[in-house]
Amino acid sequence: MRKFKKTSIIACALVCSLFMSQATYVKAAEVIDTGNKIVSDDLRLQDDFYSVTNKVWLNSAKIDAGNVSNSAIQEANKALTEQKKEIMKDLLANEKSYAKDSDEKKIINLYKNILNTEARNKQGIEPIKEMLSKIDNIKTLDDVRDLNQYNIGNPIINIGCGVDLKDATRHVACVEPTSLSLGDSDEYVKPTENTARIKGLIENYYNKLLTLAEYTPEQAKTKVDNLFKLEYMIASSITGKEENSKNPNAIDDEYNVYTLNKLDALAPNLKLKTLMKDLKMDKANKIILTEPKWLKALNDIYTEENLPLIRDYIEIKNLDGVAGCLGEDFQKAQIEFSNAYFGSKGEIPKDEKAISGVNAALGVPFGKIYVEKYFSKKTKENVENMTDEIIKTYENRIKNLDWMSEETKKSAIEKLNKLSVQIGYPEKWADYSKLEIRSYEEGGSLWENMMNLSKFVEEKQLKQLNEPVDKSQFACLPQTINAFYNPTSNTITVPAGILQGEFYKPNASKEVNLGAIGSIIGHEISHAFDNTGAKFDADGNLNSWWSTEDYKKFEEKTNKVRNFYNSVKADNGKNVNGDLTVGENIADIGGIACALDILNKMPNANYKDFFESNATLWRRIDTKEYADIILKSDEHSPNKVRANIVLSQFDKFYETYGIKENDKMYIKVQDRLQIW
Repeated sequence: MRKFKKTSIIACALVCSLFMSQATYVKAAEVIDTGNKIVSDDLRLQDDFYSVTNKVWLNSAKIDAGNVSNSAIQEANKALTEQKKEIMKDLLANEKSYAKDSDEKKIINLYKNILNTEARNKQGIEPIKEMLSKIDNIKTLDDVRDLNQYNIGNPIINIGCGVDLKDATRHVACVEPTSLSLGDSDEYVKPTENTARIKGLIENYYNKLLTLAEYTPEQAKTKVDNLFKLEYMIASSITGKEENSKNPNAIDDEYNVYTLNKLDALAPNLKLKTLMKDLKMDKANKIILTEPKWLKALNDIYTEENLPLIRDYIEIKNLDGVAGCLGEDFQKAQIEFSNAYFGSKGEIPKDEKAISGVNAALGVPFGKIYVEKYFSKKTKENVENMTDEIIKTYENRIKNLDWMSEETKKSAIEKLNKLSVQIGYPEKWADYSKLEIRSYEEGGSLWENMMNLSKFVEEKQLKQLNEPVDKSQFACLPQTINAFYNPTSNTITVPAGILQGEFYKPNASKEVNLGAIGSIIGHEISHAFDNTGAKFDADGNLNSWWSTEDYKKFEEKTNKVRNFYNSVKADNGKNVNGDLTVGENIADIGGIACALDILNKMPNANYKDFFESNATLWRRIDTKEYADIILKSDEHSPNKVRANIVLSQFDKFYETYGIKENDKMYIKVQDRLQIW
């Protein structure tokens, strides 16, 4: 479900997260020695294709200060950051020519807001004093519910608006579980050797925020202890990532239709009728409760006896959400936590943080400028043509499947034919004319502007409740280095930002671009038919279009992918989670299979260029801490696995490089994976 959460801290949290972001360009002189393994000269590509192809880069690559990794994505992001800086430079140079309420002036004002640490330091905690006072004065559970009238969020109950999975033409209300500081509920129920480290870092960070908010260390510790006490009480009722990843019916299990009366009956202590009315969501035609077990358990916890725990949880979560809008000390606390958590060092330059903040908060108007300045119609046309060719190739692959019946093939091809393609930027741009962003000279502040933005976003999205879904809505900002598939709109999105660097080269051969952006486009199309996408029909509804026998065969093939990747080890010696990554692995293999079909029809195709382009795409180094985190939590396999394991599934790869049975890249023919 694509959804938003009704909370006043959304916009602030967006910008605050950018203050913590360690993913943009900094001076090359400030680097971390990652101690990454040097690729020896005698390593054979038949034993490690990824490392040999990327040997020069891997032997010299460093992680810039304030970053957690270096990769082809990071290199493209450096170029993107320089483009954003150039846009900002032009805007500032022409500031006097822009009308007061123009998008350009709003971008400039917010940029200066973020850079003006002196003004924020002078304000101190003044902007949040009222919020802290309202929370501190909570005496009853009714007081908790009343917080909404003061625009104070309550992340114990996440209520929002999203697309109805079984009627993808409409928006519905949705109720989701409590936000947990450790993220996954498994960290509370089944802690790992790393859980204590992470919990300790978060505790220290929360204590720092509270002392900056003028609590004594003793008061801060009590509040943090209360927060975790509450989270541990709730966590056991929330389904963990491990269980979800192993459950083939996870999405179906989350689709539970409720009325307000049924919600109240399940959790009378929460008085959800009143809360929904306060949130202006009581008119919802349909309410989806993702985890009834959680809500029932929360009802038992939501008592006057536990009020101190509830109050302190709400206070800390709100304080964390707005910290980036406050003075420099709060931002330093965020950076210190981020560096300790991810293993990064230093921080990115202030001007680039400010641009990132603007990009997060005003990304649509900023993106419009970006597209006009940097994205060519020729690139858009070329990528659209490539996408059309990949879709037609995919159709042929479906027609030639030997395990699927003609009836199910017809439904699969219908879904493919109804696939919407978004390349570069949206057809229509959102209107920001009603949003007020004032400079400090005009009496505004970063805090005020983030609150204005929060209300602007909430009001816009609240209007969607019960309303038709605009399936043409662009899935991301145009200046994004990523690509997407949305099952409820049956749409793939390739934004302008990714069409540069190693991902797309306007003057490169077809083989090179097919190995890069072509494989990514094929990957996104494959998501329409992965373990999740396969549950959605051509119109984006959670609705089976399979025969019983065909779906059973599909699940058998999917389980083969799960089991295979569960046996693959990452460089740190730990196993890849084949259950968590199954959808992405299916998409990786599907993308390469489709691109290879195109090459096979080309006269004198250069397969080496294709395979090496793909391996180059995945080059990457991480801090040890970050590598450990993403191996456990990321739905993608490690990049080295995405190159070596995926390419080893294809006969043409073996032919091209003469890979034999005794080579480490070799996979037995009967063990090779292919679904689409």
